[in-house]
Amino acid sequence: MIPKKASKIYKIVSEDLNIHEKLVEDLVQFYYKELRSKMSSLSHTRINVEGLGHVMVKPKIVEQAILRLEKSVKNHDTSTYNAYHNITIKINEDLEERKKIKSYNYENNTENNLGEQD
Repeated sequence: MIPKKASKIYKIVSEDLNIHEKLVEDLVQFYYKELRSKMSSLSHTRINVEGLGHVMVKPKIVEQAILRLEKSVKNHDTSTYNAYHNITIKINEDLEERKKIKSYNYENNTENNLGEQD
């Protein structure tokens, strides 16, 4: 299977939707620009990409990156790396929320499964 170039896809989509090719190109570029900015700013722990699923920040990788960067910038201003520290806080909050949901679901399922004995 030979992949199509983006310019050919823009043309096909614009013909199918009966709109200008430049508009299709601008919409796609805007969408991926926003996606890249969310991923690079680490403002969210999960990002939903339509058609691809969820992209999640892995806590272990972030922690390793923090350690590596802290070692390399020990004598420099670390205020530029606040995003990494903020994302670890969000990851921990997300993990706590998942634990609460799991324990809540477990408690409800066990109560319903036990039932009354005769």
